[in-house]
Amino acid sequence: MNLKEIEKLMEQERRELNRMADQHGLKDGRVLDKSSQLDRIIDIYSRIKRSALQSN
Repeated sequence: MNLKEIEKLMEQERRELNRMADQHGLKDGRVLDKSSQLDRIIDIYSRIKRSALQSN
């Protein structure tokens, strides 16, 4: 997966998280799980981006 694909995935997950939060509330387990999933995607994105910047 390249950075653009991960950015697109992050945006999709963020939209879904916001939709779920509106529907179920911020403390709902499903919302918290989705938030954790988005955090993992952001971590991956950050590592890849940092690695790309260091190799230049």
